[in-house]
Amino acid sequence: MLYVVHCVDAEGPLHESVEATFERLHSIFGVHLKPSASVLKQLQQGRHDLGDRELERQVARMLDPRLLACLGDWTAVEAMLDRIDREDLRHAVPDRRGGGWTISWHCLAHHGFNPALNPRRRDLGVHNVFDRYVERYGFDGPLDRIHWHFHPIPFTRQANHCATHYLTDPVIFEIISRRVLERTWFPCVNRPGLNVERPDSHWFLEQWMPYDMGNNNFDCDSGQPDLVMGRWGDWRRAPREWVVYHPHHDDYQRPGQCRRAIARCLTLQARYHAITPAEVEAAFTAAGTGPVVMAFTNHDFRDLEPGIREMQGWLSEASARHPEVEWVYADSATAMRGALGHGDAPHARFDLSLAPTAQGGHRLDVRLDRDPFGPQPWLCLLSREGRVLHDNLSFDLEPRSWFYTFDEETLPIGSVALIGVATNTANGRTSVSTIDPASGLRRDAFYN
Repeated sequence: MLYVVHCVDAEGPLHESVEATFERLHSIFGVHLKPSASVLKQLQQGRHDLGDRELERQVARMLDPRLLACLGDWTAVEAMLDRIDREDLRHAVPDRRGGGWTISWHCLAHHGFNPALNPRRRDLGVHNVFDRYVERYGFDGPLDRIHWHFHPIPFTRQANHCATHYLTDPVIFEIISRRVLERTWFPCVNRPGLNVERPDSHWFLEQWMPYDMGNNNFDCDSGQPDLVMGRWGDWRRAPREWVVYHPHHDDYQRPGQCRRAIARCLTLQARYHAITPAEVEAAFTAAGTGPVVMAFTNHDFRDLEPGIREMQGWLSEASARHPEVEWVYADSATAMRGALGHGDAPHARFDLSLAPTAQGGHRLDVRLDRDPFGPQPWLCLLSREGRVLHDNLSFDLEPRSWFYTFDEETLPIGSVALIGVATNTANGRTSVSTIDPASGLRRDAFYN
């Protein structure tokens, strides 16, 4: 079985002026030129003399018109989505079961940045991008599904800068907690921003998310100086084949015994690590001997249709050469679950109870009827002052049992407006529960 997985890093509109493009050109290649549309066109065509033919070729690659054609507002993004949602596109090349093109929308929260440092005009806010895609496709639609995407917050707090460290800033805890408390949703599949993972994010993900579409190792020199030597996404030691692996505790790039599973995910029509017809052929060949996840990714701030059309052509050609291979379009979680043989075990269900303690506080007891993916469920709180908090649970002596104490050292229960708990199972089933401690009103949600 071959699972074909289109992961879109859903980040919303992006604006880049000609001046900003030339600034990037200088920062990446050290080429300083006066910004102009005519010079840009010459560079794109490789006709501007930079004194080095290889440099001119790599600059032209970076400045490919397809990569600079950004969708600068939601009107443009929505119009593009209308085009790719057409039946004639989604079913232009059906899979072996007659299914249509499927997209995993890995939604980013532009949160934690300085609003005054937003030169690309990102749509800043915790749920701004997420809500757009949920409204359009639903949380758990028949084809497309909503998943997780995160960019670490840089020291500059500038919205177009990059970083590698998850835990220097608590923003990731706030974003996930607000997804739980305000949207009754919790992530299951990770798509790392700029493919960035490091030991801190490796250990964070190992607690919460069973599936990871991160490995972009590719046997090709991209020629892009800002990305060499694993400056951002470093997967140089990871498998170069279409395999899903469990990472090593000390090195997320090496196979080991960790819980989480990592798939290979190359880029689609990008300036580095771009999937090729040869890679599609390799995936079909590998699928002749066992299940394979062939994942690829691009961004919603560019027109997605050309990349989809290109991949559909490659799939049609490879499918004709490999009539014995059953291949299907799938979202990230479904593909990983199938490739790993995780089966259809049901969701875990929470048993929650809140009662006074003899010491004057209150105790929340949390029980699950199935094992969670990690060591404990996610716990988050909304205070009556509007603070969003994340904390550890205490472990009870019985299996799948935890508790949390509300008192003067944490929060008195009267100061808590909402409690949220969430978990994934090892086979990627997501369960979320929130409870209002004052009224006892509870909300539950389950995602596949």
